[in-house]
Amino acid sequence: MAKGTVVIDPGHGGTEDIGGSDANHAVSFSGVLEKTMTLQLGLLVRDALLAANGAGHNFTVVMTRTTDVNLSLAARANVARDHKADLLLSIHFNGFNAAVRGVETLVRPVADGNVNHDDDTAFARKIQQRVFDAIHAKDPNTKDRGVKDQKLGVLNDVALGNTAANHRCRACLVEVEFIDVEAVDKLLNTGPSAAANRRDIAHAITAAIIEELK
Repeated sequence: MAKGTVVIDPGHGGTEDIGGSDANHAVSFSGVLEKTMTLQLGLLVRDALLAANGAGHNFTVVMTRTTDVNLSLAARANVARDHKADLLLSIHFNGFNAAVRGVETLVRPVADGNVNHDDDTAFARKIQQRVFDAIHAKDPNTKDRGVKDQKLGVLNDVALGNTAANHRCRACLVEVEFIDVEAVDKLLNTGPSAAANRRDIAHAITAAIIEELK
């Protein structure tokens, strides 16, 4: 059985940049906004986690947002602190030059105050592998871009409530794919199997969280 409190953070939202959080960043090939896709996937993950409670697990799931609003990066992390969360997963999508592909998962570097880098990295590797495998099963042209260190405000241990002596919350940020690529847009938004593909990715994330909390 897996149990614990999980915070799901759909990146971006709203219409104004707030406290380091852009209202939106990437835009899909067909014009779907990243903020819309992060919320859509985040809610699917929430629902999959809650459904797992009926399969013998025991999760409390908290969303940083459930509507089209923006929160500062610190406020997002504070949700984990205030709920004494075991995990925080921030969900994002990439965009670059309509050609670069792949999945990557980010953790905060030790040099930027990460007091539980090894634990964060172990969690991130589970997320990375499961999400990559789910997408690769649909499209072998995706790339495994791996787990990387990056200074991100939503992963700040002080805001998460972690200290060197007490650091229960593991946190990472997944960049699911590059949505400005037409093939990715078809996979996740415009193609006939897009809804099923999104559900499969949500279930992959859920499986990683269950593995981490067992």
